[in-house]
Amino acid sequence: MDITIPTALKTLSAGGSAMQSMTSWWKKSKGDSRALIGELKDNLQYLDMIANDGVPIGDVVEKLSIVEYKRLSREGFNFNNLKKSKISNYPSLKGTDLESWGGKETEALVVSIYDKLNEIKIRFPHVGDNQKYRWKVRVNNIRKRIWLLLVHVGS
Repeated sequence: MDITIPTALKTLSAGGSAMQSMTSWWKKSKGDSRALIGELKDNLQYLDMIANDGVPIGDVVEKLSIVEYKRLSREGFNFNNLKKSKISNYPSLKGTDLESWGGKETEALVVSIYDKLNEIKIRFPHVGDNQKYRWKVRVNNIRKRIWLLLVHVGS
C-alpha cells in the first residue's frame, strides 16, 4: 500500500532514517523524556514491521506499548517539554492529512499518537476482521504522526 508522504517527512520515511533520528533523540534525552522516546521508538519499530515487512497486526498489537505515556500522564508530565515551540506550518503539509498540525503544540501531537495506539490495542482484538477499520491505513497514519513529531523536535 502506497501512502502519500509530505516532503517535510520524506527523508524520515526512507528505510532506517526515522529509527536513526529516534535513536539520536533518545541519546540526547534524560529521565522521563527518554523513557517516553524509548517507548515511541519501540512502537515505531512494530508499526514499521506491519507496514514494511508484512507482519500481521495481530502478531504485534499486544507488543505496542502505552505504559510510559500513561504513567507520565498520571504524573502530570508536560509533553511540551519534548519541544517547547509549536509545530511549524511546513509548506509540504498543505493539502495533506497532516496540514492541521501546523501551529499546534507538541503535546497535542503526542496525545494524538498515543490515543491512536490505544485505540488499536483496544479495538483490534475484538473487531480485527472488520474491513471498515482499515488497519494498515491506521498504522500508516500513526507512523506519519511519529515522523512529524521527529521533524518537529529536530527543527
